[in-house]
Amino acid sequence: MILFADSGSTKCDWVLVTEKGQPIYKTKTDGINPILLSDNAIQNIVQKTDIILQKAPLISEVYFYGAGCGETETKKRLHIVLQTIFKDAKLIAVEEDIIGAVKATTEKPGIVCILGTGTNCCYFDGEKVDQKFPALGYLLADEGSGNYFGKILLKDYFLGKMPIDLAISFKSDYKIELDHLLDKLYSIDNPSKYLACFAQFLFKNRRNEYIEDILHKGILKFINTYIFQYKEEVSKYPIHFVGSVAYYSQDIIKKLLNDRGYRVKSFVKKPIDHIVDRTIKYRTLQKLSQ
Repeated sequence: MILFADSGSTKCDWVLVTEKGQPIYKTKTDGINPILLSDNAIQNIVQKTDIILQKAPLISEVYFYGAGCGETETKKRLHIVLQTIFKDAKLIAVEEDIIGAVKATTEKPGIVCILGTGTNCCYFDGEKVDQKFPALGYLLADEGSGNYFGKILLKDYFLGKMPIDLAISFKSDYKIELDHLLDKLYSIDNPSKYLACFAQFLFKNRRNEYIEDILHKGILKFINTYIFQYKEEVSKYPIHFVGSVAYYSQDIIKKLLNDRGYRVKSFVKKPIDHIVDRTIKYRTLQKLSQ
């Protein structure tokens, strides 16, 4: 059996398949980001997948693609945690989420972007991934992400800048007080996930002028900060997007990029199924060539 996982900071999708790629079990857990979570916290999340744990002795390969897995140290930490759980696996591969995004969107050259709880971007030349800058996380970067928009909404709400009708809806939806908000932000393991949950309010209230303005400005900031780092490549190749924020704001993304003469090719809300299909296809081709 082969186990796949695709994780952001908010959620992690798990798929267990046979050697030929036939699905056995699918589930979802809290997100696993080794930058934000301790080894024990990661282990506790994985151990909530009861059926996968039952099948652990039969799992020969594990492929994990996740936010926060770009650095050698965090990748190593997560590999060790997974190895303690899936002791019989002959292969455990841990890769950054942007690698999973590439696998989910294209086999040809293109720009691949993540817009979900966090953000990331790269150029894929058809064989290898080129990142001009590292993912800096929710404190230093993540422009246009769920946690970025969550921070804007919270600031506008508590500073009285949100339109009154939306402020009433926001208060009704989230029922938060400032003391509780600040206490939670500074005490929980995964504040980016908590911040990102407020971004759902944006997509629930689309077509409101205030909401549309926030989305346009945030996505434009993502484009200027990330995509325009690849000016030469983006003038030649299409752009692909992965993540819920991109999926639910694709009309804005298409307009902003098309107006600048760039070509948007695809939007993938959940990469996991595409990752499984392409990995199985690659494994099959490898075996046939041997």
